[in-house]
Order: sequence, then C-alpha cells, then structure tokens
Amino acid sequence: MDWKDIYEQYAISAEEEREIGEQINKIFLAGKTQIDPPIAIIDIGPTGSGKTALNGYALKQFKNNNLVIVNNDELKTFHPYAEEVAKKHPEAYIKVVNEASKHWTDDLMDKALESRFNVLYEGTGRKIRIFENMIAKMRQQGYKIIVRAMAVNELNCLMSMAERYEGQVQEKGWGRSVSAETFYKGYDNEMLDTIDTFEKEGMVDIVEVYMRGQNPTMPERIYSSKNKEFKDARTAIIVGRKRDRIRAEQYYEKTFSKRGINPTDFPEEKELLDIIEEVYKREENLEL
Repeated sequence: MDWKDIYEQYAISAEEEREIGEQINKIFLAGKTQIDPPIAIIDIGPTGSGKTALNGYALKQFKNNNLVIVNNDELKTFHPYAEEVAKKHPEAYIKVVNEASKHWTDDLMDKALESRFNVLYEGTGRKIRIFENMIAKMRQQGYKIIVRAMAVNELNCLMSMAERYEGQVQEKGWGRSVSAETFYKGYDNEMLDTIDTFEKEGMVDIVEVYMRGQNPTMPERIYSSKNKEFKDARTAIIVGRKRDRIRAEQYYEKTFSKRGINPTDFPEEKELLDIIEEVYKREENLEL
C-alpha cells in the first residue's frame, strides 16, 4: 500500500489536530515561569548520539525544571493512531504522523517564546533553514541562545540506534528504525555545516560541543566558543568523534557483540547490523 493511502486512512480532522495541540501546550507549559533574560538551548546531534542525555543535563541547570523541552519525536506519540501505524506500517510511520506533529511542535515553540519561557529544542541539525525563523523569533523576544552539539563516533551512534530499536520491539512490540542513509546525511556533512553557520555568522550567543561522559547522564563539554579550546566547533566535533572511536570499539567488543540478540528476530535492522559490523572492522586513523 502506498504511504499516501495509509496517510488518508489514518488522517485526523483539523479540529482534532487543534484540540490535541491545545492539550500538548497545556501539559508542556504547565508550571513554567518567566526569567529575564530567557534562555533558549538548541541541542543538535545525529540520531543515536545521546541528545536525550544532553536534554537531561540542561534540565538540571534550571531551578524547579523551569524549561520547556520541544521535541518533535516526542510529540509524534500524541497522534491518536501513532502506535497502530507503527505496528502495522512502520515504513510509513514518520510520513503519516509527522504532518500533525510538525504543527504541534511549531505551536508549542511559538507559545513558549511568546511567554518568554526558557526553552530547549532538540534536532539533528541537518537543515539550517529549520532554525532561521526560530532564532529570529528568539531574538525578537530577547533570548540568550546557546547551541550544544554532540560529538559521537558513527559506530556508537549506530549501535545506539540498533539497541533502541530492539528495546522498543521487546517492550512494545514495535519500534521505529532510522535508515542508515538518513543517518549519514546528517552525520557526514549537514550537521557540520549547520554548526559552522551558527558560529561563524554569529546567529547564536554561545556554541558548545559535548562528548558522552563516563556517566551517561553527564555529557562532557570539550568546546565552548567563549573559551576556544579548538579552532572552531566544527573542528571540535571532528576531534571528539575520533576520540570517541576508542570507546565505541570497546563497547562493541564487551557489550554490543555479546548482547545475545538473534538478528532474525529483527529483520528490519539487518542492513543496520551489517553496516555496524563493517564500520567496526574499518581501520581508523586516531592521530589527533
């Protein structure tokens, strides 16, 4: 069945979409208060890099969790047919639910900015145009804007993608996979170009780069545009990814390869598992 037919089958009315959006805003904006100046954080990184930990790290920095976290993936689950589509038509899941979730994401962000609440937006950083309008609105409202990027080796990202998918299937009976093609579009060039633009065109106040920490809930900052530990954020990300390769290999050998998963139980991720093995076997130049 074509994804457009699936979309029509599970389409919700404009009124239902509006009502769900109002419910989302009520949930996510509840109990938030203004500060002056308000702070906006933009967390970016490839799928599987650990942005959730970076979000949690940010949340701890605000008294009483006074931060609105805007994450399109999280809002997708508010679609009334999200779980059914994920189980029956996993290949069409994103396209079916994303139209509504985009509207909910934009509206939640707009409401948070209009109220001058502290806000955090999570994304892969693939498309700079996604951020241009958002940042313009933040500037109009007097926000201090901080961009935080994850520097994680591709092997670690890919293993995290596989483990997340396997965990979802085991827990819920379905999982959302991300294709390797989509992952590499962001990992290879687009995220690096976006971070370059943020920093070199002065779009934001501070650019920071983080690696995964020894404690998963405490990412390690390796670069700030205020301190200039490296030439620029792009260089910091490239170096951080190289450093993380050693950790990735150790995790593959000690944990990932011994996790006792039968690949036939997850036929949709065979391509991903093949790529992980290929990346692990690839020789890396770790001279920094």
